[in-house]
Amino acid sequence: MRGEFGGQRGVALVVVLTAVAVLSVAVAEFSYNTRIHVGMTHHAQKEVQAYFAARSGIMLALFTLEAKEVVDKVIGMYASFLGGMNTQQIEIWRAIEPLCAGFSSGKFSLYGMDLIDFQGLEGMGMPKGQEFSCEVGLEDGKINLNSVSNTADKQSLYTQLRGLFMQQFASDMYNENERKVDEVIAAIIDWADPDDNKTQIEQGIVIESQGGAGEGGGRYSKFGYKVKNAKYDTVEEVRYVDGVTDGIYCLLKDKVTVYNTEKLNVNAADLEVVKGLVCAHLADAGKLLCNPQLRSSGLPAPIDIVGEYFEMCRQVKNKMFTPPFSSAKSFVSFFGKLSAFLGEELPLDTASLEKKVGTHGRVWRVTATGKAGNVERTITAVLDTSTGKISYWRE
Repeated sequence: MRGEFGGQRGVALVVVLTAVAVLSVAVAEFSYNTRIHVGMTHHAQKEVQAYFAARSGIMLALFTLEAKEVVDKVIGMYASFLGGMNTQQIEIWRAIEPLCAGFSSGKFSLYGMDLIDFQGLEGMGMPKGQEFSCEVGLEDGKINLNSVSNTADKQSLYTQLRGLFMQQFASDMYNENERKVDEVIAAIIDWADPDDNKTQIEQGIVIESQGGAGEGGGRYSKFGYKVKNAKYDTVEEVRYVDGVTDGIYCLLKDKVTVYNTEKLNVNAADLEVVKGLVCAHLADAGKLLCNPQLRSSGLPAPIDIVGEYFEMCRQVKNKMFTPPFSSAKSFVSFFGKLSAFLGEELPLDTASLEKKVGTHGRVWRVTATGKAGNVERTITAVLDTSTGKISYWRE
């Protein structure tokens, strides 16, 4: 009997241990799933907080851009205490980034000096662990790929792109084949222009030949793409154009736009774009000033020296939220003043250059980033102030 009961106790022990093991696994699995769900809920909460932090930044920036007239009046009131100030000479959009930082933290600073501190006041600043920041840039400071409505626009676009491309002429991007540069630019223009004629460049002049953009039923490139004959929707679309390599695209992507801009804003344009534009308007006698082959030998081209003075001037003015140049004429005259430093005259075609540049903007790209803990959300918008509409929105 004792042996029989002992065997039963052994079986019961095994059953109990098995049940405990199964329950332990189930409890561990339940606990693990619970922790995962709690973590996912916490992350989702942070996602929502970061998203709305970014929305706060983007709406603050867009409101400031759209309400420039109101902001001008407010600044004008304070400017009167300083002896008067022309608010038209203040670029409000450059103050948006520190403005966003102030509303995010509750402390408004300028040039490292604390101006107003609302930290600790209810309703001011973001909750602990949350913040947002803004970046604002002018699309008008980029070359407009969609400016192909007529022959004059195409010629202007060709001049700007060629000036930019020739800055890289001594690199392996074109193998110093000047004809290849013109072919690529013609293809970029041909993609967006509305007609069926093929765009060609002959001795620096944009012309169109009859018969379509390519042979074989309109076949356009080795990839089989046909000419779109409509405006670019995105900058990335230029990669479909025949002859545009990865290197060319990387050169272009931050220097061109597809939005409703007018003249190139030299106050915000990339330095390489400005140098290229100036070089494109130099008379033949001044082409040596832009010789890119000097860079390959370790020497700066004279245009590079000019560019350093130009950029230094822009940086000083930008820190003061004022435009470096108030008009196209003042931009052109700037290079005349630099002739004394270079020791030689810059033979610029000033009349033609003035027609292609501007100093005002109407299309802005705003990027706002919201943070909550370790989570970030970014929203990008493009605002066209000439129409009051948002041309692009991406979350």
